[in-house]
Amino acid sequence: MKALVLLAATTGVVAQGQTCSRDALQAIVGNYFKAVESHQMSALAMAGSVRITENAAEIKAGEGFFKSGGKLQLQRTIIDTGKCSTLTQAVLEENAGGKTGPVLMAVRLKSEGGRVSEIETIIARTGDFAFKPQGVLDTKDQDWATLMPAAQRRTREFLNGQADKYYQMFEDHKVDPGFATPCNRWENGTLTTAKGDCSWSGSVMTHPRRRFPVTDVEMGVAAAITNFRDDWLDVHIFKFNAEGKIALIQAVDGPGTKGTGWAYDK
Repeated sequence: MKALVLLAATTGVVAQGQTCSRDALQAIVGNYFKAVESHQMSALAMAGSVRITENAAEIKAGEGFFKSGGKLQLQRTIIDTGKCSTLTQAVLEENAGGKTGPVLMAVRLKSEGGRVSEIETIIARTGDFAFKPQGVLDTKDQDWATLMPAAQRRTREFLNGQADKYYQMFEDHKVDPGFATPCNRWENGTLTTAKGDCSWSGSVMTHPRRRFPVTDVEMGVAAAITNFRDDWLDVHIFKFNAEGKIALIQAVDGPGTKGTGWAYDK
């Protein structure tokens, strides 16, 4: 009996490892965008209890951007094998009201047993803060794919902690998140660091608590989701260099909402 229990537990661990590998999770991301472009939800394996939000509002499978979304122009994905989750920044076409134009998106996918159980999308459109999708396309040569050598990797706690200090810095300018020189940031495609300096010494801002649902320890990237200034829906993706300094920040700033639609991390 004990042998059977051990075998079942071992089989479960192996199956989880297979469905949560980098390759398996990257394939799920690809299937998500196939479902968006084709408007066919059958392209994406989903759990029966899948929960989907779009700009903090809950929707059903096949609704919202699954109807209006179009061709993918650029994507960069971070992968969290520990949480079996991904977060992708993307530029896509959208057809709304008979007109086609680009949108910026951050989409978080969580998988369980090879099926998507959570889909969280933040979509920025014309009129949202600093909206400039061409600016993201212009950064297509940034390296968001190479994994760090094992000896240079930081812990999840370190990456998330330094990223959280970024938000603390707006309230207390003495807080140092540890920026590289140079450090550059794009907000909805608009470069906001002309001098290669990501620090902030302007007006004091306070932000609600942040969520850190996806951290790519292997690549050295942390993603934070919150409501910037308790105003608009916000995703910041922080890429660290080999010295553990924040070198690149890509942000997707959606519309004004209260809350993100998801519970805080436990």
